[in-house]
Amino acid sequence: MQDLIVKYALGILLSAVTGYAAAIYRENKALKAGMQAILRDRMIQAYNHYHEDKGYMPIYAKESFTACYDSYHNLGENGVMDSIYQKIMQLPTSK
Repeated sequence: MQDLIVKYALGILLSAVTGYAAAIYRENKALKAGMQAILRDRMIQAYNHYHEDKGYMPIYAKESFTACYDSYHNLGENGVMDSIYQKIMQLPTSK
C-alpha cells in the first residue's frame, strides 16, 4: 500500500514539474520574441531617422543603437538587422 502511495505521489510530482517547466519555456519564448520585436522596432526607427532623414548619426546615438543591436543579436535570429547595423555604423557622426 505504501509503495502505491509513493508511486502515485511521484507521478503527480513529476507531472507538476514537467508542466511547470513547459510553462516557463513558453513564457520565456514569448518574452524573447517580444523583446526582439521591441528592439527591432527601435532600431528601424533610429535607422529611418538618422540614415534616411539626417544622413548622419551622433556618437551617443550610435552607442545606444549598438547596445540595442548587441542585445538583439544575442537573442538570435538576426536577419535584416545585420545590414541595417552596418549601414548605420557607416554614417558620419556630424553634418
